[in-house]
Amino acid sequence: MAKAVTYALLVVWSIVCLLPVYWVAITSIKGIEDIDQPPGYLPFVDFVPSLDAWRFILFEHNENLVSRFVNSALIGSIATTLTIAVSGMAIYGLTRFHSAMRWSSLVGPLFLFGLVPVVASASGALSIAALLALAGFAVALVLRRRGPVISVSGAASLMLATRVLPPVVLVLPLYVMAQATGMRDTLVLMILVYTAINIPVATWLLLPVLGPAATEQEEAAQLDGASQLRIFFTILLPMVRASMVATGMIIFLLCWNEYLFAAYLTADNALTLPPWAVGQLSMKEAQVGGGAEEWAHLSAATIVMMLPALVFAAFALKPFGRTVSGR
Repeated sequence: MAKAVTYALLVVWSIVCLLPVYWVAITSIKGIEDIDQPPGYLPFVDFVPSLDAWRFILFEHNENLVSRFVNSALIGSIATTLTIAVSGMAIYGLTRFHSAMRWSSLVGPLFLFGLVPVVASASGALSIAALLALAGFAVALVLRRRGPVISVSGAASLMLATRVLPPVVLVLPLYVMAQATGMRDTLVLMILVYTAINIPVATWLLLPVLGPAATEQEEAAQLDGASQLRIFFTILLPMVRASMVATGMIIFLLCWNEYLFAAYLTADNALTLPPWAVGQLSMKEAQVGGGAEEWAHLSAATIVMMLPALVFAAFALKPFGRTVSGR
């Protein structure tokens, strides 16, 4: 009886979660007259399906959905690959090599990148900012051998703490730098930004996967004379490939759904799907009286935005589902 009740609740909750997706899907294949009519739920029963909305968003020369889709796919895929590679090597370096770096050694860099720019912009005197920078580094030089050593968990927590900052605090300086360097509205900028903002998350997720110390296989390879890069790519990564793929799927979804940075740092050439969809919805709301045709177009675009994530999840779970637990 308990199992029957459990499955019944799961079925009900699944219907609640999937009904909006189903509603968007059937709206994308409805004609204009069917959308304006009372709700119809079953194709070929309540209404006759039509592919006009799909034909418009995919093949209309004035529609930019395909180019936005390509931008999102390229940025998300490359940024995910770079994020996983950099985070994996960062964890490998933190856990396999013992560093003597202390917390006090961070005084200089934090002072330089935190207080000095504020003083320079407020006073306009670069000489004062330079003196403050020298003072900060002098203090760091004196304290470099004092205080506790930065542990692996401490370093990971420090990287993860960068995610505490609201994204809007980061996007404004990034916008200024992108404008100054001429990189705004480029795929390279978005790939670098998405990689940088997701490295702390990937590091946090992969830290328990790669383990706190070298495994027996790694130690055996070291005795045989294998290099660290060879150990990392040919021994360690194959052992944890399932968890790496699962982490990559999470990072890809974060890149795919990201809106704020794409809205500020892109205009047309590198525009991704989330800000494009919001812009389409805003234009739809600005129209007097709306229009059933636009609802069909937006529904079809929504399904297109869902497909890559679903395909990625299916691809990731099918070959690695039996070993998703990790090592």
